[in-house]
Amino acid sequence: MRRLSALLLSALLPASAHAVARTSASFLQRPMGAQAAGMGSAFAAVSGSIDSLQYNPSGAATLPKRIASSTFLKGFGDSSYGYFAYAHPTSLGTFAGSFMYYNAGTISLNLSDGTTGSVVAERNFAYSATYARRLAYGLFVGGTYRYVSLELAEAAKASSSQTDVGFLWHSPWKGLSAGAAYQFIGPDITFESAGDPPPKTLRYGVAWRFPDVDPLKVDPSVDLEEFDVTASFDNAVVLHEDASPRLGLELGMRPPSLSRVALRTGWIIGRDAEGFTFGLGFAQGRFGFDYAFGNSPELGNLQHFTLSARF
Repeated sequence: MRRLSALLLSALLPASAHAVARTSASFLQRPMGAQAAGMGSAFAAVSGSIDSLQYNPSGAATLPKRIASSTFLKGFGDSSYGYFAYAHPTSLGTFAGSFMYYNAGTISLNLSDGTTGSVVAERNFAYSATYARRLAYGLFVGGTYRYVSLELAEAAKASSSQTDVGFLWHSPWKGLSAGAAYQFIGPDITFESAGDPPPKTLRYGVAWRFPDVDPLKVDPSVDLEEFDVTASFDNAVVLHEDASPRLGLELGMRPPSLSRVALRTGWIIGRDAEGFTFGLGFAQGRFGFDYAFGNSPELGNLQHFTLSARF
């Protein structure tokens, strides 16, 4: 088994853990929740969404109700991702947990020692627990513990424990907030004797949510009860990578027949595998559906589908 593991590592690591980014477990960086993905992942300072768990753990403290969400992401080639998250606000703060998996699809083996067959190229899991609470003067803080399990070609395995820490501040200016988080803090992830650090990320940004507006005051002919606008800007700095600024915009509307409809767009700057994004969201009562599309000039398209329920 050790002989086979070494052969597989030599074949796979150059294309995965030792890629240009020079970090391991890069699947953790993939945006999952469709709301945030549709806004270009500019989400460090956005409030009131369970998608904050992946960007800034302190955002969980801004959730008004219990919420569960499940996301499926169709990625590049045969790869696929799944994500489930649940958040439970209490008088002591918000407790949340999430689960993420990544499957890179199958590959055919034809190694130099005569080994042939078909195996899953890469299969990874991440389990997270988050706690966040509100302090004074509009300040929210939060932290996440994460356990990550990785498997290459059904032969080589590794695991890692990581933490995230973050804060969110609601400023005195109505609708304006700022946030920052340091994510994936932990030791190198080692397969056999080869190890690389996790994708440690410093993320910070601002968001401005224009208050709910009576649309009849803007245009008496429009058939909407209210609308709101959220604009966001983030800068993400990943270990061994150039900084990646990103912009996000969401227009929320409440037509007579639905609780909410949202149109979203975003732009991720400085990353070859990501670029323009857009998304849609629909909510009726306790239930919501969100969709996001991401275009990659070099690798193809990403499509996110998220279902959520509030309690």
